Amino acid sequence: MNHAEDIQARDGVAVVLYGKPRCVQCDATERKLRKHRIHFTKVDVSQDETALNFIKQLGYTAAPVVYVSTIEGDVHWTQFDIGMIEQHITARPDAEVA
Repeated sequence: MNHAEDIQARDGVAVVLYGKPRCVQCDATERKLRKHRIHFTKVDVSQDETALNFIKQLGYTAAPVVYVSTIEGDVHWTQFDIGMIEQHITARPDAEVA
């Protein structure tokens, strides 16, 4: 089970931001989530080898990776992608604010 599945099992929907320090796109993604008061878990892949291996298994070599786990299924992407954030997080009817 990955980080997102652990949270999804507990809360129903999970947003995990896999990032690293001094990453402009990671910071922009985090600001966007905070602006919309979205609850998310931030994982520093420079400190968590398991998380780094997980995103590599997904096929990603750049940060950030956003992983959204819901009961309907999981979706993930890389880079700061406003469209994906809106479609899969902030515009969801069941989006909860922290």
